[in-house]
Amino acid sequence: MPATRRPLKVLMANELFPPDFRGGGEYIVTEAARHLQAIGHAVTIVTTGDPAVTQYEGMRTVRLPVSRYRMNLAWRAIAALARDADVIHAFTYHALYPSVRAGRALGKPVVGGVLGLFGDVWLEMRGPVGGRLWRRMERWMLGLPFDVKLHLSDFSRELAARMGVDRPHDRVLVPGISHGQYYAAESRDCVLFTGKIDVRKGIGLVLEVARRLPDVPFRVVGWGGQFDAVAATAPPNVRMERRPEGRHHYLEALARARIFLFPTKVETFGLVLPEAMASGCAVVSSSPLPFEGGHVAADDVDGAAAAVRALWDDPVRCAREGAANQAIARRYDWARYAGELEQVYRGLLEARARGG
Repeated sequence: MPATRRPLKVLMANELFPPDFRGGGEYIVTEAARHLQAIGHAVTIVTTGDPAVTQYEGMRTVRLPVSRYRMNLAWRAIAALARDADVIHAFTYHALYPSVRAGRALGKPVVGGVLGLFGDVWLEMRGPVGGRLWRRMERWMLGLPFDVKLHLSDFSRELAARMGVDRPHDRVLVPGISHGQYYAAESRDCVLFTGKIDVRKGIGLVLEVARRLPDVPFRVVGWGGQFDAVAATAPPNVRMERRPEGRHHYLEALARARIFLFPTKVETFGLVLPEAMASGCAVVSSSPLPFEGGHVAADDVDGAAAAVRALWDDPVRCAREGAANQAIARRYDWARYAGELEQVYRGLLEARARGG
């Protein structure tokens, strides 16, 4: 870091933080904090959970003894922690409003990090009544007066624009992956899906594709409240596994998969996809991210089944496209992301110093 640039004090606010975990969002917040610290900045994470847990892997945490939903009311606690901070960086969903309110009370810049953005898919996830309420809540939260919103992908920002909550000064910062963790096993023996077991991730399509390809082994590594119900309906060629804590089992599943099937309905990024690519998987997915394999629509069972069949029956092509995906995945770099994030913070502070 240049001598003229002082280290920054950053307060990050997210509704959960490891060891509490619900998905890729917590991983992104963790790695952002880790890599900001690696370049010299002081980061504190305010979250929910057991107040006795005050650090995680060298990162300072302050855990409020409330549910993640009640974090919406915790603006005074966030303001108290932010008094010495240069910037507040809050993430969707339930840390956004209290962080904006705290930032306004203190005159501190607030960055809104968009980890989740589901739009109309809320209607499938929560039903016609609950879905409309959650969609309205999402739009309201993302319309709060942040100094800047940060999206993880161009397609996340495009969805925000269609919802009417994009602003000219909002930015896209593409996250990284932890390259040293991924590897390719010698034996690659299945089609893999890993993620939360719910309608948004496309688990229904995964099971239907497996039914149409009974000679192809499928492996599902997931979590969530629907796991048991989905497992009860899985065909015999699907091996269902609950994802345990830690990353060893997850990384092993990626390493042993020949094809990664990811028919997601909506994503802000979908971190698991470049992680599967870094592990050498050919990909069949609806994701807009670049990859080699089969590009299909989220509800296209015929297309997904045909794409999986073509790759499975041609192991040379499958291996070639897996190797190409490893090369593509190298562009996702946490050090670059942390450097760009520092530039965003400093730009906001410099604008405020100028009265902008």
